[in-house]
Amino acid sequence: MKAKEIWIIESDGKGRAGEPVTVSVPIARGELPPDGGVRLLDAKGRVCPVQWEVVGRWPDGSVKWLLCDFEACAPPLGRAVYRLLPDPAPAPLPAGIEVAPSADAWRIDTGAACFLVDTKRLLPFAASSGPGQPELAGGEGLQLTLMDGRRCPALVEEVGLERRGALRTTLRLTGLFQAPARALFNCRLHFYAGRSSVQFELALRNPSAARHPGGLWDLGDPGSLVFRELAWGFPLPQRPSSEFVLIPQDGAAPITANAPGGLSICQVSSGGRLRLSPNHRTADGRCYASPHGYLVHQGERLLREGARATPSLWCGSGGTGILAVMPRFWQEFPKGLSAAAGLLSVGLFPACSAAPHELQGGEQKTSSFAIDYAATAEGEPWLRAPLCALASPGSCREAAVLADLPPLAGEGEDPVDRFLSSPEALINRREEIDEYGWRNFGEVYADHEAVYHRGDSPFVSHYNNQYDLCGGLYRKFLATGDPRWQELAADLARHVLDIDLYHTDDDREEYNGGLFWHTEHYLPAGLATHRTFSREHLQTREPARYGGGPAAEHCYTGGLLLHYLLTGNRDFRDAVLELSDWSYRALAGGTVLGALRKSVAYFSCLRSNSGVPFPRYPLTRGTGNALNAALDAFLVEGEAKYLARAEELVSQALHPEDDIHARNLLEPELAWSYTVLLAAVARFLDVKRELGQFDAGYAHARQALLAYAAWMVPNEYPYLRCPDKLEYPNETWAAQELRKSAVLHHAARYSEGEAREAFLAKARELLSEAASDLARFPTSSCTRPLALMLQNGWVAHALSEGRLSPPPPAPRLGALGAPSPRLGPLSVTRRILSELGSACKETSWKREAAWLRSRLRSRLQSRRGK
Repeated sequence: MKAKEIWIIESDGKGRAGEPVTVSVPIARGELPPDGGVRLLDAKGRVCPVQWEVVGRWPDGSVKWLLCDFEACAPPLGRAVYRLLPDPAPAPLPAGIEVAPSADAWRIDTGAACFLVDTKRLLPFAASSGPGQPELAGGEGLQLTLMDGRRCPALVEEVGLERRGALRTTLRLTGLFQAPARALFNCRLHFYAGRSSVQFELALRNPSAARHPGGLWDLGDPGSLVFRELAWGFPLPQRPSSEFVLIPQDGAAPITANAPGGLSICQVSSGGRLRLSPNHRTADGRCYASPHGYLVHQGERLLREGARATPSLWCGSGGTGILAVMPRFWQEFPKGLSAAAGLLSVGLFPACSAAPHELQGGEQKTSSFAIDYAATAEGEPWLRAPLCALASPGSCREAAVLADLPPLAGEGEDPVDRFLSSPEALINRREEIDEYGWRNFGEVYADHEAVYHRGDSPFVSHYNNQYDLCGGLYRKFLATGDPRWQELAADLARHVLDIDLYHTDDDREEYNGGLFWHTEHYLPAGLATHRTFSREHLQTREPARYGGGPAAEHCYTGGLLLHYLLTGNRDFRDAVLELSDWSYRALAGGTVLGALRKSVAYFSCLRSNSGVPFPRYPLTRGTGNALNAALDAFLVEGEAKYLARAEELVSQALHPEDDIHARNLLEPELAWSYTVLLAAVARFLDVKRELGQFDAGYAHARQALLAYAAWMVPNEYPYLRCPDKLEYPNETWAAQELRKSAVLHHAARYSEGEAREAFLAKARELLSEAASDLARFPTSSCTRPLALMLQNGWVAHALSEGRLSPPPPAPRLGALGAPSPRLGPLSVTRRILSELGSACKETSWKREAAWLRSRLRSRLQSRRGK
């Protein structure tokens, strides 16, 4: 294994020494054996203690992604370079963290402090102690306060070690809130060797289903959880000389108060110029965001106000005390910190908000903060803004873990760079509609939807990760090493997991666990927040034909997979697996009642479309997304069932002997997304190639890809050449040509001779047209075309380089099964019998009852709405 460079980047100008960092390092196949060890050297060549965990493996079992924890240093506004090398016999790390579980409490000793974590209630510390500290007992713990004033404590149901190491140990607690609240929580506690600080990640979830009458998803739905406050109370030492010190933001003068008076700070809006944006409307249609940014009080007396707080609150005496820090305090408003009467309160959803908090059905929110039990008033900088640690772009390229990375900085053209001056420009786009607040932060503004908007009011539209923008941002980060790309990607990944995923099992089977679409085209989001369809849209939409919910056409898992591989956060791994199951279930079905309902649709199609191709899975992005999700699930879990599922999707969606002309692929508004599936087929081939499985499934996919690519060469055309076929002939159609070029490039990789040259020539032709058309649209810098460029822009460099590896051996095997049948009475009958048979094997009475109950409930709600 060659030495892997790890960059440590410091951006606040203060310099850092000995701060905890976590970084995931990609490693080439075979370089680090399954049981291999590593050694870490700092910038001066000294050996550093490092804790590691394998989060991804190659098919031969060798390490592919290695998650490393260590303590790093970096110069002010500079970069330190560490090197990771193989070490067959690494020296064992000293026992830096001791863990002792028991029935009542888990004891975590970091060497600097000892923490007792209660196993019954989320206190979380029944007691803690550090050098010179008294024991702290009691405290209110985490409590949810309902609108009627009832307080519901958090009851722990399960405790377990998620990660155990000498330098960092993570404890995970899950449970629910005491009745009558119907809410769940998931809490992670990160402990660090030799430190008295703990980092908290707390996710509040509403597991109820939304009622969504008429397929509309507005705030105020009966399935929502509406509450007054979610706060975590920590006990403070009772000392006569205690004082409180609040630093509202970096560079601000500290505010000091004695203990009896207390101090509090609350962020009541984003503090931006559009802080009163309609983006912050509540169920009654009003915006309750304050014209202020943050407010600091001592008791009832206002001490200070400002725009955007990044606060720390310290409580102690003699220079040592307890410190609370909340990153993203203003970005995810409302947030609050307060200390008085022996209690430090962390307001995750604070009572200082002017409006009640509403968590929609199936929605969750993760909040982070840190508590240091032996801190100075200034605290440690890494608690507010940790150092950025990353594998160098050169190391990422050499490891070859991703085939579609954009070019390294300075080594080739990336179309994104022509239309986006820097990632900072995309970050600043949040200001256009004030894309802040706990529900909105991390989302990317869908400014392309506002092109036809007229008027001065902000046009609110949310992108919801269409075309896997998150994955594109992460690939750009890995190629450039610019931490701003990582910031965008990580914030978006968290938003997608919390807000865009539908976290319930109580709704329709095809909705449960799915991803919501981007909000409606060319209409403000209304009161549906990030959930597509609002009753306000009925002013311009026909109610009988409007509405719906999560669907496999919108399922993007690549960014979530990369977030897991780069952070080790297993929630994102689980999300990939769940989305793979959901997207497949949405296509394949699974209940007898659902299969019978589809049979009615088949006979309806038969009356008007007899004779057209009738594959089991359509040639659309829905099948392509489900295929990608199955491959992502296989890569993260390694179970053969996901690869078998991928092969099924390929073999029953397209065939090398299909009558491709009959599939009507030249009508862009109806068929543009077939290239999403073809690109996913190429990825399936890459996975099979990596596994060395040149079998019938591989042969079928290869022959089908080449057959469709051969059809594309004489038939495909740049969509904007025929604008009369397009409802909106805009920049997005130009960006879609990049995807066609990528498909043809993939086909060239799996062919040779004249066919390879024909594929490459057509790919270059479409790429040239894309570049020309994108250049003439001033809107090519909007979010949607940028997402397409981030996803497919790598092909420009690949085609300009002209380097293709020799094609893998072509197996002498035929394709699987017969070509797609034609729609007719016989094919429909066979399909219905096949799907009914599969449903009978998969379903249960419970699933059938849930299917029927969800539809009866929706119909009843719709009638009541009328």
